[in-house]
Amino acid sequence: MKKTVEIIRTFPNSILKVKTKKVRDISESVIKTLDEMVKVVKMADAAGLAANQIGISRSLAVCLLENNEFLKIINPVIKEMDGEEVNEEGCLSVPGAVLELPRAKRIIIEYLNTDGNMKTFEASGFTARVLQHEIDHLNGLLIFDRLNPQERIKFLREYKQ
Repeated sequence: MKKTVEIIRTFPNSILKVKTKKVRDISESVIKTLDEMVKVVKMADAAGLAANQIGISRSLAVCLLENNEFLKIINPVIKEMDGEEVNEEGCLSVPGAVLELPRAKRIIIEYLNTDGNMKTFEASGFTARVLQHEIDHLNGLLIFDRLNPQERIKFLREYKQ
């Protein structure tokens, strides 16, 4: 069960629907933000977080990996996607919603690490799903945006009630 963390912005907060700004230089402030994001993920008992979910419109995200380490990514871009699987997905910014969504089984992302070095990371299964979810956030997309138009209208009508 995900815990409610007050700092997390929830739908319909407008910051969630706007593409985040690229990080130009990796300052102490950027590193501190990523560290705070890790704390929020732990408090929420979640698997990942994008900066706009805590009100910061910057291209920053964190993802909990299988080894319980956190991947801190700056300006991530999905470079490759393979396969597809449908699975349940929830979101801290859309509390209570659980949707069956298709995602790539395997992805390769490119991102800057906290040292400013360009890195690639290959993920599959649940980690690939979390990374796709967080990168969607950075692009102003929420889980219901992945539904077809009719399903999205139905979901939003029911969610608002």
